Amino acid sequence: MCGITGFIDLSKRTSPDVLVGMRDSLIHRGPDAGGEYFFNHQSFSLGLAHRRLSIIDTTNHANQPMHYEELSMVFNGEIYNYQEIKKALVEAGYSFRTQSDSEVVILAFHKWKMEAIDLFKGMFSLILFNRLEESLYLIRDRFGVKPLYYYLDHQLFLFGSELKPFHVHPKFKKALNFQSIWHFFQYGNIPSPHSIFQDTYKVEPGSIVRIDCNTLSLENKAFWRPEKYFQKESLSITFNDAKARTRELLTKAINLRMVSDVPVGLFLSSGYDSATTAAVLTQSFKDLKTFTVAVPEAGLNEGPKAKKIASLLGTDHTEIICDLSEALQVIPKLSEIYDEPFADSSAIPTLLVAKHAATAVKVALSADGGDEIFAGYNRHLYYYRIPKAINSLPPILGNSLASSISTLGFKGLKAQRLQKFARLMSDFSVESYMNAMNTAMSPDDLTTFFNHPKIPVPLSFFKGRTPLSTMLLNDSINYLPNDILHKVDRATMSVGLEGREPFLDQDLFEFVAQLPDNFKCDGTRTKILLKEIAHDMLPNSLMEGPKMGFAIPITSWMRKYLNEELMILSDESFLKEQGIFDPIKLRKTVSMFLNGKDYNALFIWYYYSFQKWYKQWM
Repeated sequence: MCGITGFIDLSKRTSPDVLVGMRDSLIHRGPDAGGEYFFNHQSFSLGLAHRRLSIIDTTNHANQPMHYEELSMVFNGEIYNYQEIKKALVEAGYSFRTQSDSEVVILAFHKWKMEAIDLFKGMFSLILFNRLEESLYLIRDRFGVKPLYYYLDHQLFLFGSELKPFHVHPKFKKALNFQSIWHFFQYGNIPSPHSIFQDTYKVEPGSIVRIDCNTLSLENKAFWRPEKYFQKESLSITFNDAKARTRELLTKAINLRMVSDVPVGLFLSSGYDSATTAAVLTQSFKDLKTFTVAVPEAGLNEGPKAKKIASLLGTDHTEIICDLSEALQVIPKLSEIYDEPFADSSAIPTLLVAKHAATAVKVALSADGGDEIFAGYNRHLYYYRIPKAINSLPPILGNSLASSISTLGFKGLKAQRLQKFARLMSDFSVESYMNAMNTAMSPDDLTTFFNHPKIPVPLSFFKGRTPLSTMLLNDSINYLPNDILHKVDRATMSVGLEGREPFLDQDLFEFVAQLPDNFKCDGTRTKILLKEIAHDMLPNSLMEGPKMGFAIPITSWMRKYLNEELMILSDESFLKEQGIFDPIKLRKTVSMFLNGKDYNALFIWYYYSFQKWYKQWM
């Protein structure tokens, strides 16, 4: 796992020193080694830079950038089946000087060109420079586990694992993208392909961006998309056969992600995803290290149940008990680690468990992705239930109820949920439902906070073969990479820890996506198939119980510990100078919140997160 960055400069004014500075802004992602490559052409200069976290072949021979004939490459990620590909390359006459998967990747491109990507099973973002073509390729893995940004402005093209290297380059223009600001206040993140800055983008998951080094013209092509599997007809298969095949694929995916030359552990919660992963691993690996974080003072305590799971499976378990002060100390660091606005408060416990795990292992498996492929979120369940409540009511009642809830005395989360419920009464399409479930507030309400309100084009919405497939498809394209994977990548890499996601295995995903809906969610249960697999290895009595997640009492924390800072961040003179928000509306909303009216609590947390980012980076 590593950090990658670089540039193409048609003006040829970017110095090697700037390239080194860009590289070392990512030292947290790769503390073990750093390297760079500078190429000077008559019409452009180009730089590739790499920070290395040594996982496979930890010798210096495997350092990057890596070169082979006309190709140069910087690579971030892991190819878990690299030995299989290496065997095919040896049979084709290639020889190797390292034991790394990176060398397999560059030789695979030499042998099979872009078709090599179809062979890779893993997580990756990489940059490939072809000197003969005078082309640069930016490639991101199928699910977007590994990040990759780029910036294009006239004669300059920048790229990197994060935005931090861009700030090092003197020609990078930090102009805010107001469409991205709008999306942030709806989702708590900035959806791909957008970035917080103008002219700056994320390479979308499963995509290749090709750049002509002489003109900086771009071509964008997808090499894999999840729609294909959620839009196909369901497989004709019995539940027992589906269960057997799913367990086989899941076991293979989990075991494949144990390939490493350094210690590997597992983030263990009390939920089905990580517990199933642990159960599978302990059948093949002894002394598995597992880690659970708890902040009892914050009501976050999966420790007792996770400890029972670990004891039953015989893992080498570490329960990390953090006091409230340690959790609160994470908050000021969020804007540095997440270098574009991000407001998922579960980043706090994720950072805590990553920090402590990194003292014992260099690689940690995480069970993210299980909810998106097996239907584990409450919104998947509610879709079956809400129509029963609203079908008997006239549609016109929805609009009147939505406009009157704020005057009926409901507060906090209950009021927010009622508002969403009311909006659905007049339109219960899958798209309307997903928008209501996944956004902080209605577009009309949000516009009142901005100086120059303009509702942007909504995010693309993708249709599956059924309502549940549609929900899972959109979760996989939007929520998974933009929130969950973004959160885990930054948290783990901030402490030099590699995170791996066995549920995001291509073969497993493609198979489960095509299974019948009622194998996943039937209106009364979620994750049906995965739970049945888990119950073969873990007792029902241990696993049953409500889904906990990484819930943080952020509303009470803001009032008790962040109140003074919130008032400073909503200072009228600061807001007028910033020019984004309506100072009077914003100040009034913050004051009302701090005085106990928490109807807009989620917006307030998004606002606090945005302004902390703004102070850090602007």
